[in-house]
Amino acid sequence: MNKHRFVWHDLQTTDVEGAKRFYGEVFNWQWDASAHGGYIHIKAGDEMIGGIRPKGPNEPGPSSWLSYVAVDDVAATVAKIKSANGKVYMPTETMKDVGTFAVVADPTGGVFAPWKSARANEDVEKPGPAKPFTFCWDELMTTDPDAASKFYATVFGWSPRTMDMGGGTMYTLFDRPGTKNERGEPIGAGGMMKSPPGVPASFWISYVLVEDTDAISNKAKRLGAQVMVPPTDIPNVGRFSCWNDPQNTAIAVIQMPR
Repeated sequence: MNKHRFVWHDLQTTDVEGAKRFYGEVFNWQWDASAHGGYIHIKAGDEMIGGIRPKGPNEPGPSSWLSYVAVDDVAATVAKIKSANGKVYMPTETMKDVGTFAVVADPTGGVFAPWKSARANEDVEKPGPAKPFTFCWDELMTTDPDAASKFYATVFGWSPRTMDMGGGTMYTLFDRPGTKNERGEPIGAGGMMKSPPGVPASFWISYVLVEDTDAISNKAKRLGAQVMVPPTDIPNVGRFSCWNDPQNTAIAVIQMPR
């Protein structure tokens, strides 16, 4: 198993049907019902990529996406998170024949879920590039990049590599030691940027791979999304955009260079 990578994404929302309408039309996602309390599986083509979970009436907080990181041992990871000054919002829980997880946050407030599948075949990392309309990247917007770097290096062994994107913008890649891509470079687990002015919070945002960022951002806007970052080129990386969906949940898309 190639651990310490993002493997699953859940949308937690008070409006499941509204979410299905929006994401089904924007990304052509399909839905499979689950046996677990109204949980809906998300399919992109023939690939399961995440789920939608209805929030209970007494659950605090807005709708949000939750990203899951594969680990060998959830309880041991949670113990390490506590010792590294992280927070535990939901203690380790096991769902029979499904997997074990917890919901935690780094010391700056970025929420994620360590995860261990009960099915060994789900731990195998698929070779090759991501397919259209699947999740392809996760990015931490944080109020304290130094504290976050130390935390994820301690908990997951991610190696931070910071680069100057120009205009005073610094971007950090979290490299996964022991991995290599087709160019012989370490494979990134995700990325990190300092939260912009006026955003006094830390959060992980997930990226969906698309074929035309401009067209799909326009479509999302027509369907009720608010485009927070308009389609923008990142040299040698791709063209991205960030939205708030109709339930005000942050999500991003990216188109690879052609």
